[in-house]
Amino acid sequence: MKWLLAFLASLLFVVPVLAEDYQIGRGDSLEIAVWGVPEMSRAVVVRPDGKITLPAIGDVKADQVSPEELSKILTEKMAEYIKQPIVTVSVSGIQNSRVYLTGGGKSQVFNLSKKTTLMKMMSELGDFAETDLRRAYVSRDGKKIDTDFYALYYEGDMSQDVELKAEDIVFIPSNKRNLVYVLGAVGTPQQLQHYEGMTILDAILAAGNFTEFAKESSVFVIDKNKKKKKIDLKKVKQGKDLTGNVQLNPGDYVIVEESLF
Repeated sequence: MKWLLAFLASLLFVVPVLAEDYQIGRGDSLEIAVWGVPEMSRAVVVRPDGKITLPAIGDVKADQVSPEELSKILTEKMAEYIKQPIVTVSVSGIQNSRVYLTGGGKSQVFNLSKKTTLMKMMSELGDFAETDLRRAYVSRDGKKIDTDFYALYYEGDMSQDVELKAEDIVFIPSNKRNLVYVLGAVGTPQQLQHYEGMTILDAILAAGNFTEFAKESSVFVIDKNKKKKKIDLKKVKQGKDLTGNVQLNPGDYVIVEESLF
């Protein structure tokens, strides 16, 4: 009975984390309780290599699994030494379960108290009108994770959603330096967010297409180095010069001249 009371009392001081959700991180403090075997029960801290050490069974990988999953792992290992062991794993201190958001001159730290996906985090952040989601990425252990932020957030493509892990870096750049400017005889002269593969016709269509006074044979592209190039988009539309539908770069200006007649 004394052991039962001690066992239950030890659970009163743990962090209220959902066992099926929270992913144990390096530096976290854990309470390992083995029913009826106090000498196997102890408090441990997850080492920088992601492992913990317990009597008899030695090193066990503890990070990136839930307390419930670690409990099952320890139960299997202890079964070699203890008859029908009952093992409980509780998180008593969260130390290193953070995700870092950066980009566009802003930085923010998210503490992971349960399983969190990229979409859930983006939903908490809210407005992305001034960001360039096409160039956003998640970095994990120094490597980029292949996911399309734009398709996930604006098109609802959940196949692009990923589960975030401790120490992930989420980079979402500003779109202020990634713009194309469409001016002159178009429906709505404006600045557009550039994306890879964007052509001059794409930009003009996005700006409301040519007006009735547009001189389609006289369209200029001016790059960030002030280099000016004249393009005959009338021939492009007629299929006579498809090479004229050039791809644009961030900072380009597209100017459609107006016809006098």
